[in-house]
Amino acid sequence: MSAVAISAPIPLFQEANTYWQELMQECQRQMDAINAILARQGVPADDRITWTSGQSLRMSRSQLPSTRVEFNMQFYPWGPMISGTVTGDQAEDLKFAPEEFDFVIAKDLDGAVVAIIGEGRSLCPREVALFLTQNFRRCFPCISLPL
Repeated sequence: MSAVAISAPIPLFQEANTYWQELMQECQRQMDAINAILARQGVPADDRITWTSGQSLRMSRSQLPSTRVEFNMQFYPWGPMISGTVTGDQAEDLKFAPEEFDFVIAKDLDGAVVAIIGEGRSLCPREVALFLTQNFRRCFPCISLPL
C-alpha cells in the first residue's frame, strides 16, 4: 500500500490573491496621488514616495524624516494573512518606534473578501491602502494627503 500525500487547499487562496492584486493597485494609486500633490507643491522627485516590489512590497521615502512601509502576504494552513512593518527616522540619530501590523484575509458576513484588523474591523483593499499610505503623514506634515 502506498501513502499518497493529500494536501488540503488553502482557504481563500484565489480570493486572497485577487484581494492582494487590488491592494497593490490601490497602494499604487494612493502613492501616485500623494506624489502628484507633492509635485504641485514643488517637492523634488527624490523627496517623494517610491515603490519597490519583490518578495515583499515597499513604499518608502528616504529623505528625513523617512518612512518605510513594507508588507507581504503569506499563506498559512488556516488561511492568508498580510503582515508588515512601518519604520523610519525622524533625524539621523533618531528613529521612529517600529510598528507591526497583521491583517487576516477573510470573508465578511456579506460574502466580500476583507482584511480583518485586531479590533475585528473589516477593511476593503482601498481602506488598507489608506491605512498604509497615511504613515507618510509624518514626512509631509504641512500637506494634506488624499483619501
